[in-house]
Amino acid sequence: MTQKIVRRNRKGTKNKDLFKWPNETLDEMDGALRTQQYIQRMIQEDASDVWKLVRLPKSQDKYVWIYEHLRQIVIELNDFCVFHNGVWTVENHPDMRLKINGEETAFFSSAFYPPKKVPAIDYITQTIEQTQDTLNNSTLFPSRAFIPQKGQQEFQNIFRRLARIFAFSFYEYPDYFKKYEEEQHLFKRFKTLGLEFEMITQQNLLIPENVGELLQSEKTKSQENNQNENSDDSNDDEDSDSLLDDLISDDEGKL
Repeated sequence: MTQKIVRRNRKGTKNKDLFKWPNETLDEMDGALRTQQYIQRMIQEDASDVWKLVRLPKSQDKYVWIYEHLRQIVIELNDFCVFHNGVWTVENHPDMRLKINGEETAFFSSAFYPPKKVPAIDYITQTIEQTQDTLNNSTLFPSRAFIPQKGQQEFQNIFRRLARIFAFSFYEYPDYFKKYEEEQHLFKRFKTLGLEFEMITQQNLLIPENVGELLQSEKTKSQENNQNENSDDSNDDEDSDSLLDDLISDDEGKL
């Protein structure tokens, strides 16, 4: 008799042994949570390989795949918010605004009727909570094995709203965005998933397509500036654009 694999960390498991149950393909796994567990296992193995993470397995329903990925992304977005603790404050951001290519847009929380202006941190947490409620709605998503059309129709709205959270971090706190992305690759996975299954456009992602290259070039520029500042015969600093201006491409779609 084949022994059933228990994908769970038992009490007393040492750190080095966490999540060390045997690997299985999606077809070998069973249970209502098998797709979620399969995605989580792949993230544990290599979160940076986002193409492998979002590639649709042959036996998997496309909309169930998108649904389970969104559930996982929302879970991780809570950690993304905690990572910005101390800077995403009511005092720093009394409302939710994004300024891209010189155009500023304010966002109103749909947690209220009619939607109203709230501090950015409230907008972000309410967006995450609303997304969780939507994904847990048994009318829209009665089963984790099949997604009806009315549930499928929610995906584009979810992607569009979650994209604003990433964009807010990118434009307001690029250093935070870069550090988190280097460790977790969450935005890259979100972006790849959305574009691969045509759930969001590059324009609605609000962040330049070549974000990785831009952040890397900014790191190089910062290192060069530090070297110049430490030089005994350094010249006066040259005028430079702000980090925000550097990160926005001229041909990026406007809000």
